[in-house]
Amino acid sequence: MAGLETRISFESMVIKPPSHPTYDLTAIIKLALSEDVGDQVANPCILSRKTVPIVGDVTCLATIPDDMEVEAHFLAKEDGIIAGIALAETVFNGVDPSLKVEWSQKDGDYVHKGLKFGKVHGRAHNIVRAERVVLNFMQCMSGIATQTKAMADAAHPALILETRKTAPGLRLVDKWAVLIGGGRNHIMGLFDMVLIKDNHISIAGGVTKALQSVDSYLEKRNL
Repeated sequence: MAGLETRISFESMVIKPPSHPTYDLTAIIKLALSEDVGDQVANPCILSRKTVPIVGDVTCLATIPDDMEVEAHFLAKEDGIIAGIALAETVFNGVDPSLKVEWSQKDGDYVHKGLKFGKVHGRAHNIVRAERVVLNFMQCMSGIATQTKAMADAAHPALILETRKTAPGLRLVDKWAVLIGGGRNHIMGLFDMVLIKDNHISIAGGVTKALQSVDSYLEKRNL
């Protein structure tokens, strides 16, 4: 979004996101915001084949005074592990650095249904502009973290590892939620380790040939 400055600081995060050589979390946040409210750009309307100007959250513009300030609270709708608080702060800060965000819980904490665990105060337009993106991230991450926590507790002392089967474009976010829930990250992509699967075995001509090919590949590259 034009003029949106989103700087992510990992220093104060209780559980930091996994590292990835090409993943741009700031870009993901900007995309999430821009797909929701646009930013005064020309938008081709498929139904009418006309160009329609996007001016932001039109409902807010039509119903809420521009200078109104409000306080909104985060309410747990179910029992579970809360996740996405650090990401939520980044979204709010990217939309409006003057918004005041406070939390009574942190990523990884267990919350009960009905608990008010955070609040944000500031310009109503900007809170509403950010809140759905914040909630979408937090609800998804909290669901993953809650399920991961249940499996990690059941499997203890064994460790729960995840896979590459993540939502497209949200790999780091999904894997971050696994960490918050007490799981461990495994393979980040096709680039960071060899993982022979059925399709590799079938194409290579069997397990033995696949293993021999991997040994040869690694030896040639001194890996």
